[in-house]
Amino acid sequence: MEKTRQDTLQAYFASPNATLRPILTSLNGDNSWLISLPRPSAERAGRTFYHVVFEPWLAGPTSILSSWFIGITLPQLPNIPDPQAIEGAIRQIEEAAAALVTQSSEPIDERSDGDYTGGIDAILLQFHFADHIHEATLRLFHENIPVIATPEAIEVIKPWGHFKTITTIQNLDVSSKTWRDSALHPGDPVPSWFTPIRIPGHAELNFCTAMIWSHLNDNGEEVHEAIFNSPHGTRLDEGPLQAFLDAEPQTEKLAMLHGLKESHTAWWQTTLGVKGGLAFYRRLGGVKYWLPSHHSSLAYSGIFMRLSRTLDTARTMEWGLNEEKKERGEGDEELNKPNLVEVENGGCVILES
Repeated sequence: MEKTRQDTLQAYFASPNATLRPILTSLNGDNSWLISLPRPSAERAGRTFYHVVFEPWLAGPTSILSSWFIGITLPQLPNIPDPQAIEGAIRQIEEAAAALVTQSSEPIDERSDGDYTGGIDAILLQFHFADHIHEATLRLFHENIPVIATPEAIEVIKPWGHFKTITTIQNLDVSSKTWRDSALHPGDPVPSWFTPIRIPGHAELNFCTAMIWSHLNDNGEEVHEAIFNSPHGTRLDEGPLQAFLDAEPQTEKLAMLHGLKESHTAWWQTTLGVKGGLAFYRRLGGVKYWLPSHHSSLAYSGIFMRLSRTLDTARTMEWGLNEEKKERGEGDEELNKPNLVEVENGGCVILES
């Protein structure tokens, strides 16, 4: 898989049309990602990208209270299994991009936060359940790596006393007119051109996060590209989502991370799956890339999971489109099919413009 990832990067950056674009690397084949965003030219200083590790779950199963009560296991071993492997993926990205940007040929370990000299710029935690905040994995990361987290996630990780710098992801309020209010930005050391914002939904599980990358286009105009993550799906009638879509400055909808599977606990649908994802996609006005995330069929164990009959149901895009067509009616205009890009465990994708 490492060679496949390297071949993908080298083929892209060898193209005469290559430009610096966001790169997403799957760490575990589920909901853990390395998100690499191009830095402004003035801030490169030997490193072309700002590298964010998103909700790493790499070091074994997880549990709540005890594995006999709630246990959750990934269906496959992560192909990027630890921080050292993540650092290796970062070096691959930086070396591949060096052909475009001469500054990136400088050693990336010249950066230093305290006694940390690696390439990870931040860890991003958008949710506070055990399969999103995996303590055994997070304790493997250097204590000087900044963490960006929701208030609920901070309540979980702060008592560990492990990470020295923790900043807060803010919730977008229904009354918000702009997402660029300084109060919504996590603050230092998060760069001003990267803004993660949580958009609350109808239930604790059902929300989305917008990660906004602000940069200049070829004409020198500032643009704002948004990557959305909604691991369990969210309904569309909630005020904060509409507030974000109406907020200034307008964002370009680059990608969404959303699963296709449906999940139920005690006959309550907790994950909305491909049908919810299609509705979300239509509400956004489409995105250039739909990347399945939090999509694998997890292995559940423990007395609570058995009694509540927690289960995942696999779905496909074709199934979802057929269901959508049934609900709309045969005579309705055909809707466009999303650009679904599946990134295999350990693979990567370049989000081209």
